[in-house]
Amino acid sequence: MNSKKRFSLFVIFAVICLLVAVFSGYFGLDLNSIESFVSTNLILSVIVYNLLFITLTSFSFSVSVMTSLGVLLFSIYLVIIFSMIGIMGSSIIDFYIARKLGKEYVKNYLEKRGGKLEKFDEIVEKNTFKTTLLLSAIFFVPPTIPNLLGGVIKINLKNYSIATFLGNLPNTILTVYLVHGILYSNISQIYTSIIGLILITIIALYFYKGEIKSILRLSFPWAFKGKK
Repeated sequence: MNSKKRFSLFVIFAVICLLVAVFSGYFGLDLNSIESFVSTNLILSVIVYNLLFITLTSFSFSVSVMTSLGVLLFSIYLVIIFSMIGIMGSSIIDFYIARKLGKEYVKNYLEKRGGKLEKFDEIVEKNTFKTTLLLSAIFFVPPTIPNLLGGVIKINLKNYSIATFLGNLPNTILTVYLVHGILYSNISQIYTSIIGLILITIIALYFYKGEIKSILRLSFPWAFKGKK
């Protein structure tokens, strides 16, 4: 899916959210009524949430947005579980997409995002588990990047899944606690979550310090537009 289609998908999603917010009062909808619906239709809500999570995030939609949405619907512990199911589901889809389309597709995808990993060939040949784990652990790196790399590096699905799970779990937990803290104005919870996210990212970047500039280019292509 190209950037134009992804942007269109985001706009449609945003418009739907806006319409729901505007007309929620007219239809008697509020957060309590939504929570009531979820509690009385838990299985249906979980299925719909996970299907949306996997489908949208497989095509570069924000994992953080979907996780935040889950905080509004489920308890802290449940949303962590459901978010990880969604993350693993979308990562496996991206893994097989990359494996099917091949190394050149992934290289072109990275270059279209504003740059390329200077040690791409070395990463593909050697740093397999490390690459997936550390890139998944960096909070601001779009999950699509380590997911697609996972499909072309020399790593089997089992090890890829373990690395993806371990890399995403801390950030998922901290994101859930951050959003929960914001919703309920828990200042200590907010600060603790932010500090945790920063520390994990710093640690991951330290072990991948040779590629920091490339990682920043891939994560924030708009900031490096026109720069070499």
